[in-house]
Amino acid sequence: MDAQPKPRWYYNVWFVLFMLFFVVGPFGLPLVWKNPRMSRGVKLVLTAVMIAYTVLLVDMTRRMFQAVMNEFNQLNSAL
Repeated sequence: MDAQPKPRWYYNVWFVLFMLFFVVGPFGLPLVWKNPRMSRGVKLVLTAVMIAYTVLLVDMTRRMFQAVMNEFNQLNSAL
């Protein structure tokens, strides 16, 4: 009887998703691609979603920085 070894704790699907979307962002993609529990389709979908999520967060950060700089410039010109 060949007992398969228990997968490592870092291959837990919920752990991978948490790391991917809340902790390390796109740097968590290697966890996705090395995970033996996920199919190739799921890996492709998660990769696409992570790319879109990262682009959205970068754009939001850029817009927030512009808004803060505009406020700062208005405050500076008022003084």
